[in-house]
Amino acid sequence: MKHSSRTVHSRNRALFRFWGVAPDAVFSRLPELRGQQIYVSYRPGLTAWRGQLLSRKQKGDAVYAGSFLRKRRIVLEQQMVKTPRVLERIFVHEVFHFVWSRLSRKLRDSYAQMIMDEFRRGIKGELGWSADSMKINLSAEDREALNRRWKDYLCESFCDTAGLMYGRATRYAEMTLDRDTREARRQWMLDHIDNRALTI
Repeated sequence: MKHSSRTVHSRNRALFRFWGVAPDAVFSRLPELRGQQIYVSYRPGLTAWRGQLLSRKQKGDAVYAGSFLRKRRIVLEQQMVKTPRVLERIFVHEVFHFVWSRLSRKLRDSYAQMIMDEFRRGIKGELGWSADSMKINLSAEDREALNRRWKDYLCESFCDTAGLMYGRATRYAEMTLDRDTREARRQWMLDHIDNRALTI
């Protein structure tokens, strides 16, 4: 496959400047990425509070990471260095926030149609806690209005799907989506994402 080459691995790796451990194994699994460099750092005790990413503060909800698209920064929870497969999955998730922000409307609409079909079939579960918590709180009105809550959920769902697709972990506690639906999402990624260069 195109993204397994040493050339693509090197180009992908060069797009990220790490302060700390880099999940090097993941770069050869990703499609070719293009864009300006993204800076990646680690902080301990990450929490999200009122739209802010905090470190070592006794407020907010614990999170794995946060992305800052305009600043081209990713901040990862320091503890994940001890669990490489979790680190890979979460790093890919954050990278795909940048992919989603540059994805064409046609591809976003295609992904949204697949997810909307999951709702029509009553599919429960997700591939990460962030998407799952958003999914649980979505109403039929949100889906019908295609409002911000729906769009935020789509983005998280897409990023969690990428984390499964390109990370090495095949089973983890946050994976609550059934096997057939996981395979349908994997096939969508193969058909629409895996075979192209992606702008970040």
